[in-house]
Amino acid sequence: MDYNEDMTSRILASLAALPLHEQADAITALIGSVIKEMPRTRILEIRHEIACELDEEIPVVRATLDLIDGQLALREIAGAEDWR
Repeated sequence: MDYNEDMTSRILASLAALPLHEQADAITALIGSVIKEMPRTRILEIRHEIACELDEEIPVVRATLDLIDGQLALREIAGAEDWR
């Protein structure tokens, strides 16, 4: 596991430790703000890492993937190839 994968796993583990009702807000605050500044290709890489390394049945993982998919959908709707 490289540094980025380890960091992603640690962040998601920290989020998973929060009560369920706080996880969505924490995900939005942490990942939502960062992802807006990333190029589409990097977002796709991160999504792939999360989907491959973590169980999508875990609520915080599913919420994270949904957030990423939402950001990608917004970019597609806006017609932006690489929003940055």
